Amino acid sequence: MPRSRTRSGSPPGASLAAALTRVTEAVQHAVGHRVTAGHGPDPASLREETWQLIHLLGALGDLAAALAPQVGHYPERYRLHADDDVDPAEHVARTCRELAALRHALGEAEGAAREAYTAVSHLHAVPEDTTGTASRTDHP
Repeated sequence: MPRSRTRSGSPPGASLAAALTRVTEAVQHAVGHRVTAGHGPDPASLREETWQLIHLLGALGDLAAALAPQVGHYPERYRLHADDDVDPAEHVARTCRELAALRHALGEAEGAAREAYTAVSHLHAVPEDTTGTASRTDHP
């Protein structure tokens, strides 16, 4: 069966793989920059970053959930061969199980990110007074 191609001439999913590569590289670069700078975000910035992390984890979970049934149909769509002595159907089944486990783990991570977002949402940076200690007059 010939492989279909997108309008750009690349196989379906290639643009998704490229997007995942770009996102991964961008996050790694930003984390590296943060580590090199030696200081973390203020509470408002952390709140925004955590909000974005919630959405990223949700999108990755959606991807894992969408892939499992597609992989489950591989035996119907492709003539499969395994490079070991295991029946390809076993590899398909394991891939589907692991994608389901990944989806669950990403759901747990998304929940933890939501909890972090909720906690950091209660924090607000207050200006320091001239003695170098945080002023507590604006916020109890």
